[in-house]
Amino acid sequence: MSQLKRRISAVALGAAGAAMPLIAAAQEHGGATFEAHSRATEAGGDWGTVMLVTVLSTGGLFLVATLGYLYRRQRGLDWAFQKPDAPHDEHH
Repeated sequence: MSQLKRRISAVALGAAGAAMPLIAAAQEHGGATFEAHSRATEAGGDWGTVMLVTVLSTGGLFLVATLGYLYRRQRGLDWAFQKPDAPHDEHH
C-alpha cells in the first residue's frame, strides 16, 4: 500500500511542479486586474487563405496516407514481424 501512496504523491508533486510556470505567469501580470484580451492580436487579412490551405493540406496528407495503406494492403507488403504469432499448443 505504501507503494501506491508513493505513486500518488509523485503524481501530485509532478502536477504541482508542472503548474508552477502558470502560477508564476499569473502573478507576474498583477493578478485580478490583468486583462487577457489586451495581449491578443487581430487576425491578419489573409487569415481565410491560411486556414483554407491548412485544411486542404491536412486533407491531402490523410488522402496520401490512406492511399499508401490501401496500396500496401492490396499488394500484401507486410513484413513477418507485423503478423500475429501462431498459437502455441503446449499440450504435447
